[in-house]
Amino acid sequence: MPHETDDGTSEADDAESLLAAGERLQRSGAWRWRIASDRLHCTAGWLQIHGCSTAPASLAGLEATIAPPDLPAFRSLLHNAIAGGGGSLVHRIVRRADGAERCLLTRLQVLRAAGDLQPQVIASVRDVTDEEHREAEPQDAGARLAAMVQERTRQLAAARDEAEAASSAKSAFLANMSHEIRTHLTTIVGLAELMRREQLPMKQLDRLEKMNEAARHLLSLIDGVLDLAKIEAGRPILNETTVDLARLLASVAEMVGEQAREKGLRLLTEMPPLPGPLIGDPTRIRQAMLNYASNAIKFTERGSVTLRLQVLQEEGGSVLLRFEARDTGIGVPAAARERIFRQFEQAANSLPRADGGTGLGLAIVSQIAARMGGEVGVEAAAGGGSTFWFTLRLQKVTRKRSGQLPAEMPAAAAATAERRRSDSRLLIVDDERNNRELILAMLETVDLRADCARSGEEAVAQATKKRYALILMDLQLPQIDGIEATRRIRRLPAYESVPIIGLSGNVLANVVDECQRAGMNDFVGKPFSMDALLEAVTRCLRSSSAA
Repeated sequence: MPHETDDGTSEADDAESLLAAGERLQRSGAWRWRIASDRLHCTAGWLQIHGCSTAPASLAGLEATIAPPDLPAFRSLLHNAIAGGGGSLVHRIVRRADGAERCLLTRLQVLRAAGDLQPQVIASVRDVTDEEHREAEPQDAGARLAAMVQERTRQLAAARDEAEAASSAKSAFLANMSHEIRTHLTTIVGLAELMRREQLPMKQLDRLEKMNEAARHLLSLIDGVLDLAKIEAGRPILNETTVDLARLLASVAEMVGEQAREKGLRLLTEMPPLPGPLIGDPTRIRQAMLNYASNAIKFTERGSVTLRLQVLQEEGGSVLLRFEARDTGIGVPAAARERIFRQFEQAANSLPRADGGTGLGLAIVSQIAARMGGEVGVEAAAGGGSTFWFTLRLQKVTRKRSGQLPAEMPAAAAATAERRRSDSRLLIVDDERNNRELILAMLETVDLRADCARSGEEAVAQATKKRYALILMDLQLPQIDGIEATRRIRRLPAYESVPIIGLSGNVLANVVDECQRAGMNDFVGKPFSMDALLEAVTRCLRSSSAA
């Protein structure tokens, strides 16, 4: 039986009339609480929302269904409603038969009928769990997307750091390898050059020349790797001066002549008269020619190899030249003609080891040609075989530039003239005894005298005691390196303008720039020829004297 209220009506009748009075109560669950008697009545909708079959009978029972963190807000809302206001609140319920947690929107209102001394609190309750989830979905999706972006950024940063570390390790390895090989090649090449200038029998001179060629071939192996590293870093690789192309072509033919004779091949050269003199990098041009010539002989078993240099175009102050290496060998498949100029590529991966290689040579030729305004390519030769070619655009020597170009032999005479104008000594800083003795011997050929230091600290100490006319500074030294030694010497009062020339087998990446920032005037890479060293010394002494 329904409970009788104080005014003679049943609670069920009162609840139904309340639901009929408010549209909110019709479409949702509801409860009514008589404040004075603490009696609570809940509708069937309320029971359904809460997933229970028995309704609480008092306010305390109702509060037991609300999540504890939400209770203070619920009680505040109830207090405001009793004080004459109203309002709504989203809160959670924690007691459901199926254990699920739902979000409810509860709206409160206080009814005070005329003459009614017991006001009642009426509440409509609606399940808004799905709505809350839909509203939260974009935020959750945004949060997930932000988290994904953050994680991806972290991964990319880690990959970048790993790549930079690998690149740094590679650069350090190449720099150390370059220094170790070039340092000892400096002694071999330099002593051979000094001996060639002496009065020796032709047989010994011929042996010295072959030893020198072998040393320079060994140097070309490391140059291949270093050149690619410098090219990848976007660094220039050209050292331009006057170039004698006829002499270069003859030199290349002489270097590969023995290889051709051993295979019974005819080695031919063709070169019409060329305009000149021209400006270019003789070392790089020889490197490209030698690469093509060596490859042609390597992949030709019978017949001939022809090295040809011709003028394609002459205009204004430049000349476009084409060099060819034409062979009667195995040829290159059409499908492989483009990719063989890529790094580490060969025409066929099935080549035997005797005919194999690093796959760097043609890529280097391509880069050298591009730096000199040219192109590379390969064509099928008439009658079989292949024709590898590259083009170069070289500048003609003008009167204005000719005085600025380093000459080959006059460097010695110029250095002697500088010696007459200065009685000061030079300082050689190098931790390798053989290199110190070699540089001393080269300087003595032009009557220049020098002291020696074996470390950076020793160089600074000697410079503090004596003012030298010029310092030749190796970079990799014990105690403090050549860069730091240069910085300290530059801080000495008497050394603000004294020329300092860097010497190093590390010719990779930003070494030259670092030397300039430290205060060096010039840089000579090891191994160096005597003419190259004396030319740099002469130029710096002349500039210092003029200043």
